[in-house]
Amino acid sequence: MASIVKSIPNFLTYLRLFLVPVLVALLIDPTPESVHWAAFFFIIASVTDFFDGFIARRLKAVSDTGKLLDPLADKILVMAALVMLVGQRADIDGAPWVPAWMVVIILARELWITGLRGIAATRGTVIAAGTGGKWKSALQIVAISCLLLHYPIRINDFVFNLEIIGVNILIVSIGFSLWSAGEYTTAVLGKAALVKTD
Repeated sequence: MASIVKSIPNFLTYLRLFLVPVLVALLIDPTPESVHWAAFFFIIASVTDFFDGFIARRLKAVSDTGKLLDPLADKILVMAALVMLVGQRADIDGAPWVPAWMVVIILARELWITGLRGIAATRGTVIAAGTGGKWKSALQIVAISCLLLHYPIRINDFVFNLEIIGVNILIVSIGFSLWSAGEYTTAVLGKAALVKTD
């Protein structure tokens, strides 16, 4: 029984990976309903990211598999959502829901960090999760959720355009992405002490 309980964090990570093709399928030829379902599954997948780490630490069930798959699943989920959002076009002007240049910067940052992790691994160390990286991840989740919900919502006399809100939050997340990339670059290339991965 104990082994089953301790396997819950990895199960949640596998669930997050399983939801990626579901998300992609819903956005290939989307309707307003399928986009909302995509938002629902993306939010569920994002929530599992919090709980798998929390449960692993509480149950002392941190595993090498989890250390490898957890950050990888996060990046696959975010990048899959962003790439699919670039493919969506506004009804009025045909503009993408997410500008491609934003996705290029985010993807380049992730590839750069992966390279830095490889360098750190040759030294027997792993990269610490900095403040910038944590903010980057949180803002990306909020931004993508808004972009997937997409349509304006009215609360009393106020109308909130979720597309505009999502794009602006994503821009802010790019700022944190570049900040955290600077932190990681300094840590690895500056030969700083490294303790833990995000």
